[in-house]
Amino acid sequence: MVSPTPTAVLEAPPPERTRSAVRPEIQALRAVAVMLVVLYHLWPKRLTGGYVGVDVFFVISGFLITGHLLREAERQGRVSLAQFWARRARRLLPASLLVLAASLVATVVWVPTALWEQYAREIGAAGFYVLNWVLAADSVDYLAADNAASPALHYWSLSVEEQFYLAWPLLVALGLVLAVRVRRRPVVLVGAVLGTVTVASFVWSLHLTEQSPARAYFVTPVRAWQFGVGALLAIVLASPVAARRWERLEAARAVLSWVGLVVVLYGAMTFTASTPFPGTAALVPVLGAAAVIAAGAPSVAWAPSRLLALRPVQTLGDISYSTYLWHWPPIVILPFALGGALDAREKVVLLVVVLGVAWATKRWVEDPVRSTARWGMRRPAVTFAWMLVAMLLLAGGCVAADRAAQRDARAAVAEEKVVATEQVDCFGAPSMDPERPQCPTSELEDMVVPDPSRVSSDTAGLGKCWVSQTQSEVKSCTFPTSGGDPDLPHIAFVGDSHAYAWLPAFVQLAEEGKVTLDTYIKGSCAWSTSLPDKGDDSVLATCESWRADVEDRLLATPGEYDAVVTAGYSDQPLRVPAGEDETTYRDQGSLDAWTPVMDAGIPVVALRDNPIPGADPNECLRTDGRVDHSACDMTRKHALKHADPQVWAVDHSDGRAQLVDLTDMYCDETTCPVVIGGANVYRDKHHVTSTYIKTLTPYLWKQLGPLLPH
Repeated sequence: MVSPTPTAVLEAPPPERTRSAVRPEIQALRAVAVMLVVLYHLWPKRLTGGYVGVDVFFVISGFLITGHLLREAERQGRVSLAQFWARRARRLLPASLLVLAASLVATVVWVPTALWEQYAREIGAAGFYVLNWVLAADSVDYLAADNAASPALHYWSLSVEEQFYLAWPLLVALGLVLAVRVRRRPVVLVGAVLGTVTVASFVWSLHLTEQSPARAYFVTPVRAWQFGVGALLAIVLASPVAARRWERLEAARAVLSWVGLVVVLYGAMTFTASTPFPGTAALVPVLGAAAVIAAGAPSVAWAPSRLLALRPVQTLGDISYSTYLWHWPPIVILPFALGGALDAREKVVLLVVVLGVAWATKRWVEDPVRSTARWGMRRPAVTFAWMLVAMLLLAGGCVAADRAAQRDARAAVAEEKVVATEQVDCFGAPSMDPERPQCPTSELEDMVVPDPSRVSSDTAGLGKCWVSQTQSEVKSCTFPTSGGDPDLPHIAFVGDSHAYAWLPAFVQLAEEGKVTLDTYIKGSCAWSTSLPDKGDDSVLATCESWRADVEDRLLATPGEYDAVVTAGYSDQPLRVPAGEDETTYRDQGSLDAWTPVMDAGIPVVALRDNPIPGADPNECLRTDGRVDHSACDMTRKHALKHADPQVWAVDHSDGRAQLVDLTDMYCDETTCPVVIGGANVYRDKHHVTSTYIKTLTPYLWKQLGPLLPH
């Protein structure tokens, strides 16, 4: 509880328009915001920027919460933090925890156990309102960046809001205390504190959006300025003089209201997933929302006030919170329950059902808990105790689901290993071998190993041998680990995560006594002078430094390496320098990086990149492909539409580089299957599973062996 002085008050109360319990334009703005988000999630290709609805909610929260705190300080001369937080808990947590509990139950009933671990982790994080930080960490974790969307994914924004509700009253209280200390009007000091935080957050948002956009999207300090804009608007309207003058400008407010709505809708219709966000782009929905709130409900005939005050619009605004909570889990879980992706008719039915369930939740969960005086719920301590118990119960359910998933995963992995070894004659790549007409066998027709819901963990498992995107140190592993025959070809294996995917095959060749091997592998950093564009400048810097250090190692001891073998992602996004032709820059980069090594007399062997699905085939295999996995296959033309710059580099190397091309072990003349001989080929939208790579080992050696000095 903060009390500046018993008599310390803000300025006189603002006009009734800013004090009313329900403002129709804000309810309408909530309705617009939630429908933008829901329609975006149902039809993302139709409303490509609907995610800006979340930013509208942030502005509304900043305006309403700050206004509430200022009025409380005005009436009572103090701000009761405990009461504020208890009211927020009674308002938000019951429905939130109900939806999370329902999502956990639905996960256990319909979702494959292989996904339980991730889903339970994110549901638990959402229950404690820290999901945004979990997702921010995963977004910069290369191996977690392509995780399947969980039914709690949308709670990242609720986590940001709850963290705002915890921190913002403390900032208001700080302003009130400073006002007493320096004997200034409280509204001035509160405005100064919140204004400083808002500006600092906006500057940080611009910086982090450029440096690490995936992380910037989720973290609270980057989003705080959006709440701050609403808060500063509340402070401006707290001035009775300014508010009265503004009230009289009916025509100007009507224009501003229309402009605000149009600006928000413009962002929703024109922004896309590639729009750098939040950054400066977030100014569009933020300022649009602020304009609608500032305009209020002008009474001129041509103002949007009557439209915004329509009963359906207001009702949707009333249930916007529950609608937001309920809309996403069924989008994720129903495809598992129904055995296929939702079609247009099913999406329309889903939308209607969600609105009905949201209304029921508002009527029988939100309102009763918020207004009840039973069980001592009006006392903050009692509220916090009940909410903590509910959160712990949810966490217990998540832990139980996680442990069950881990037990199932261990058993499944053991079974899959047995299958892979017993079916060695036809399992995987041999089924594409024209010299094995007996393959594939009927036993393999319905097999998919690894399971599509568990496949994301099917990596080389040699994390010590690779460097992440944000690291620049050179790590190297030597195989065989026990030391090899010095008369064997000694090769360096260099590349990015696609080279890492190949590691099991090269390790197997080393263990079979065919080569000795040193590895130099870094995420998102192919052996090329063309630098990756991951939206993070640190990735560029570390890649350039790492590549230079690797080159030094390759050339440090003349005669150490008999060949350098390389593999890289053919569709890697690149940061193309101004004035450069993108195709030329991409193609020339590999040759430029190889040239110093080739000039030293070391031959280079490039592995042509695997076909690229572009979308994770496992999403299809988990739904439409459960009955017939061939429904998820790609056309050869689609999968090979990206020209591999390493092929160009080999062609222009004057014979000093050679190419290993295993495309025919992935594709026939027209089709690139996603399951070959019972083996699941892809673990995500462009990486090959270790399971399938291991079956390629003899075919790799068939082409690579003759190219190595003996």
